[in-house]
Order: sequence, then C-alpha cells, then structure tokens
Amino acid sequence: MDRSLQEEQAYVDHCYALLASYIEHLDERINTTSHQLSTGTGQDDLEREAMMDNLTAQIRQARASDTRLCFGRIDGEQGSHHIGRIGLRDSAGDPALIDWRAPNAAPFYQATFANPQGIQLRRRIVLRDRTVTHVEDEILNDPTLTESRAAAAALDAPRDGRMGDIIATIAADQDSIIRSPLNQLTVVQGGPGTGKTVVALHRAAWLLYTFREKLARDGVLVVGPSPTFLHYIDQVLPSLGETDVVLLTPGQLYPGIDARKYDVDEVSAVKGDPRMAQVIANAVKLRRVIPKSDVVITLEDRSQVKITGRQLQDAERSVGRHQSFHGGRDPFLLRALDYLAGFRAKQRGEDAGDADLRKDYVSELVEDKNVRRELNLMWLPIKPDDLVRNLLSDPWLLGDAADGILSAREQLNILREVTDPWTIDDIPLIDEAAELLGPWDPEAALANARESTERRHELQHAAQALDNTDMGGWIDAAGLVGRMGSSSERRSVAELAALDRTWVYGHIVVDEAQELSRMAWRVLSRRATRKSMTIVGDVQQTSHPSGARNWEEALGGVKGKLDLHVLTVTYRITQQIADVATALLTAAGGDAPELHPVRDGAAVIEHTITPEELAQLVLNAVVNLAGRTAVIVPDDQIEELSQVLLNASTEFGIGDKALDAPIAILTARDTKGLEFDVVFVIDPDGMSSQTKRGADLYVAATRATQVMHLVRWER
Repeated sequence: MDRSLQEEQAYVDHCYALLASYIEHLDERINTTSHQLSTGTGQDDLEREAMMDNLTAQIRQARASDTRLCFGRIDGEQGSHHIGRIGLRDSAGDPALIDWRAPNAAPFYQATFANPQGIQLRRRIVLRDRTVTHVEDEILNDPTLTESRAAAAALDAPRDGRMGDIIATIAADQDSIIRSPLNQLTVVQGGPGTGKTVVALHRAAWLLYTFREKLARDGVLVVGPSPTFLHYIDQVLPSLGETDVVLLTPGQLYPGIDARKYDVDEVSAVKGDPRMAQVIANAVKLRRVIPKSDVVITLEDRSQVKITGRQLQDAERSVGRHQSFHGGRDPFLLRALDYLAGFRAKQRGEDAGDADLRKDYVSELVEDKNVRRELNLMWLPIKPDDLVRNLLSDPWLLGDAADGILSAREQLNILREVTDPWTIDDIPLIDEAAELLGPWDPEAALANARESTERRHELQHAAQALDNTDMGGWIDAAGLVGRMGSSSERRSVAELAALDRTWVYGHIVVDEAQELSRMAWRVLSRRATRKSMTIVGDVQQTSHPSGARNWEEALGGVKGKLDLHVLTVTYRITQQIADVATALLTAAGGDAPELHPVRDGAAVIEHTITPEELAQLVLNAVVNLAGRTAVIVPDDQIEELSQVLLNASTEFGIGDKALDAPIAILTARDTKGLEFDVVFVIDPDGMSSQTKRGADLYVAATRATQVMHLVRWER
C-alpha cells in the first residue's frame, strides 16, 4: 500500500472510531433521558419529549452515515480538512470531519482549475466498506490534471439495485444548483443520465441541513414517478444524513389511497385537463338543493312547521362566499332551524323574537328525524372520494356537472364502474373535491343520514361513510396533532405530514416532473404555498397526454421566482447508447434533447428471436456479469412475458421484488429515473407506439450504463 493510501486509511479508521464513540454517547443519553422520572409538570414532560426526538434524529443520522463515511480532503490556505457525510469532532473538540453540506465544504465541489478558491489540492477518497481502495488527487494549479479517475470509477461501478450517491464526484455546475436559494422554484431540465435526480436529492439534503429549523418544522416532500423509483432512491437521503422526508408517488398524494393503475391515454387526457376542476366544482354545487318554494315538514308528533322559500334563500346567502361546502353547511342549517323555531313559537302564540325561546325550540326540532332528513337533503355532506366515485360512475350526474365543459365523447371516456379501483389520474380529482368540500365530521351527522328513506340512492355513499368513523386519511392538522399528543407514540414531522392532506411543506422536490398532468400540478401547488420547490425532468419528453408543454404552464398555480438550469452532459449512458436511443426516438416522431455523453462503450446488440427464446438469451448474456440487469417490456406484453421469464428462472423479479432480483422485469414507466448495467429493450417497435412521440421507448433505451440489447420478435 502506498503512502497516500496508508495515510488516508489511518484517518478513515480514526473517523470510524469517532463515529462509534459518538453513537455510544447518543445511546447513553437516550437511555438516561428515557429513564428519567417524571416531575409531574407538563413543561418538564414536553422538554424531555423534545430532547428524545432530537437525540433519536441524531442517532438515526449517525448510523445512516456508516457507509463511505469519509470521501474527500481539501488542502489550502486554511489548512487540511477531510469531508464526509456528517460532521465529527475529536476528543479535544476540534473538527475531524466536515459535513459535506457545511459552507466550508463547498470548495470541495466548487473549486476549479480556473478558480481554485484557495485550494491547492483536492483529494477524492474511494472506500469499499471501510477500506480505502484508492485516492485521486487534483492539483488545482496544474491545468493538465482535469479528469478525475475516481469520478470515472463511480460512473463505471456496477449498479446494486439502489441509487448510489455521488457526493464525492458532484460537478461544479451541479453543486451550484444544489446550493441555490431556498425560496424559489428551482427547475432542472436535462436529458437522461445528466444527474437530475442525484442533484435534486442532494439539494433536499443540503436544504435540510442549511435551513434545519424551518424545514424541521414544515418538512420536505419528494414526489417520484413510481413506487419502484421510490424503492430505488429510498436509501439516498438516509445515507446523506436526512431521515425525515416524505416520499410519495403521484398516486399517493391523497392520504389513505395508493393508486398504481394507469388510465388509457384517452381517459388520462380528460382527467388531467384543468377543465376537470370546474367539473368537480359543479359536482360539489349540485350537492346543494335549496328549494325556492315553501317547505312544510310534518314532525313525528304529527304537527307541522314551515319555512318559506325566501327564508331558505336567506339562509343560503348567510353562508360566507369563501367557505367550503362543509364549512357552510352548519351556518345554513342553524339559520334554517332558527326560522323553523320562530315559526314554532308563533304557532303556539309565543314571542318569536325571544332568542332564548328560539334556542329551546331549535334544540327540540333538531331531535326530530323528519326535520333532520329534510334539511340534510338540502345540503347533503359527502366524502371527497365518494363524490368523485359517484361523479365518474353516474352518466346523469356527470352530464349535469360537465355540461358545456366536456364533450359527450369526453364524458363517455371517463365513465367507469363504481367498483373500479382508483387510477393515478383520479387522485387529483379527489384532492380537488377535498379542497372544495372542506373537512366534515361524519359522527355529528350519523343519525341524520341513517334516517333518510327517500332519495335513498343519493344517500347510499354518505351512509356508508357515516358508518365508518375512519375518514380514509382526511385529517386536519390540529386534530391530528391533538390525537398524536394524546398517544404514547411520538410522530415525526414527516409522519404527520404524510397523513395530512392540508399540510404545506417547507420544500417540495418533484422528479420526472414532466409526467405530471396539469391537474396533478394543482395538487402540488396547494402543498407548495411556501413557493419553494425543486423540479427536475425534461418537459419536451412528457408522455402524459395532459402534461404541460413548458415549465411556466406547469407551474402556473405556483407563483414564485423561477430559476431554470439546463444540464446537457450525460454521465450514465455511453455515446453508442445515446446515438441508438436518439435514432429510435426521432423515428417515433419525438424530439431528442441535447446530450453530450462523456463515456464510450460497447455497441448496442440487436437480436431477432421468438418469445420462447427470451429467457435463455437474457440468462446467457448476463452469466458472468457483475451488476444489475433489466428486461423492459411493452405494457401490453408484461403479463405474458413476465410469466415466461419467472417460470424460467428465479433470477428474474417483478413488482415489489424487481429491484431486489438480479434481473428486473419492468415496463418503461416503471423504469423512469432508474439505471441498470445491462438493459434488454423488448419489441422496440411495439413500445414506440404505446405513448405519443416514442417517449416510453426513449426512456427504456436510456436506462443502461454499460450494454443495451434490442430484442425484436420474429415475424
């Protein structure tokens, strides 16, 4: 071992010893704090809980930093400093390892040969487990040393089924994006392999470190294109020292529902169109049926009370213009009951102007099931998902709500069976309904909905909801915090935020953002009123039929400073793969993004076989391969081909097991944001037609870091 390796190995061992000591110290403090006797004062208990939360977060971050703890060193005017995943101090209290997110670590990424920032040497330290395998020095006053072999090694290293971090090899332009201001809309556009996802996740980690107090209170949301993608990246942020981040797909943005099914393009185009917001608003308005004529109600004792049409209209007008549907319901009911109470007083020859008397009569009337039924039917409450389910399964209701907005063909396209599972494009519709309906306490109306015998079909879903006290994720922040406060189990901000549809995040990261419909952007705009987002993707390559055509259109609901960055250097795919992928895309009618690959590689291999020969072809090709393989299949062939492959060998995996198997079977949509050493693109001709302009085919053809196979079927 040469002197540099010995020197760095000794220092890395020192850092790991400090990490072990730090974890032991935290364990002791947690044990001591947890066994402290309560003084019986609420303030002491709150302080102890806060201390436990803080210590638990620290130990999680420390343990997550075990892998490749130290990865760099800078020597300059301020001395020599090692850079790592977290900050560590030695027994004398002096810095032994600088957290990569700290300001004094920035020169490690930002220093260039043209602007060394006072740094003479930058050393990248490569670890395997806890062993230093090699170091790479850049002497920043020597312009001939511009290429880092450590960076190349990181690019060529075999994939392991999870996204690796690149904090040792982040380029200066990427680092400037990562460290850009919090309060803006940072948009990163770039083709495949340009590092968009890595930049976005490292930016989230840097923001959480730099704006700890603010973001610890409000939380960070990361939205990825699929559950497979989230499974792929789920270890990146913990490895960077951050564990309190909410990870969701577009199909999980409404708490309590996990939608994974895609609609066909004709349906997605309508559901994702912003016109659906008005359709949902009309459906909510149709829940209010306020008679314009007088209403006579026969009470259970056979007597009658009356409320005039004018009084009903006045009760409706008493509701504030900006109140939600459910927020306005109680004021309407109370005003209507007050009018009925006045009628009751006059009917009995009493003073209708006596407020206390009317209150007594209101209490009496609200107990009468006939009164409750009649008033409920004028302003019928409903859960958001039930409203959307009713709307999309009832052609008459949809026709009334969409009149003049959607064509007859568009209405027919989005009609579905009432028992059909939710799709990804249904989620923004449910969220839109929730926003307009507002919170509703079903227990308060339990008796009301059960009593109705007339118009039973209208009440069916409301009654089902009322019989179920679980609102399926509809939780307001105050109620949730109160509930958690009374529980012995403490929840993190991230856990609370994931349960609360109304939560406003301190920062939102959206990956593969071009795949969101404009209705989905409305959902995110309601969670991003802090106007702080990092959006990465390539809007030119959207495959969603209702996707935005530019970032300004996509972000129309989020008014804030837009800071656009364009990345064109691709680190993942080789020049050979980029050339073939571009040719496939343009042949399918798509527009290729500007890409500049930094690596050469093997030629793309083409095959023409039968489906029965596929499994053996794949197994033979990867028999001596280190790393990961993906077989990417057209949507309409995934069921048949996956069964063939799974029957052939246990090496193949699909669904939740795909990324844990040596060979993953996936659709193109499931591979967005992922990378593999070797990729087999199955039936590229068939895949090119499943989305407009060949977007899915281009995604599939740009997943490989080493070798790509194109497999066509024998005709």
